Amino acid sequence: MHEHLRQKSSAELKAHIGYYYEYYHAMTDPGSILCSLVHVRGEGDDVIYERNERLQIAGAVAGFEQYQYLGIAYYLRDRLFFIDYESHTSNEISQTILIPSFKSCITRLNGLKIGVSAADHRAPACSRVVWEYLGQEINRVDAYRRVRLYKPDDCAIDDDLRARLAQAQVVEGLFVIA
Repeated sequence: MHEHLRQKSSAELKAHIGYYYEYYHAMTDPGSILCSLVHVRGEGDDVIYERNERLQIAGAVAGFEQYQYLGIAYYLRDRLFFIDYESHTSNEISQTILIPSFKSCITRLNGLKIGVSAADHRAPACSRVVWEYLGQEINRVDAYRRVRLYKPDDCAIDDDLRARLAQAQVVEGLFVIA
């Protein structure tokens, strides 16, 4: 299956190599927005990626749970498909579908993220997602400082991002159009 999809995947995928912030409604903390750091890169004939998340531990001043997802990307019929798994526990698979920008400069890509909440109820969920392009080379330490949960009214979430994410919300395994 992978070989077939790789052969069908467009070479335009390589134009999307680089680092991104990924924003979506947190599946484990409804009402919050999660910012992750994603690195898309070529490896042999494949385009792979790594996504890193940090979730604040309730009641802890500086405690975080860290998650690392590893995945593969395809560009099929003018859509970007990202399929990954949580690499520490291997108990979760998620998929992100993005609509590529046909502008000469990639800034933000919109789409959907489908996955399972890491909370005890493990409910399937879907959320709008926005990837913000950072560049092909970044200071990872500085970039990682932004990786965490945010309240929707946090000043770090600008109006454009808030509007893109407000089009839908995650509610206990249901995709709800606002």
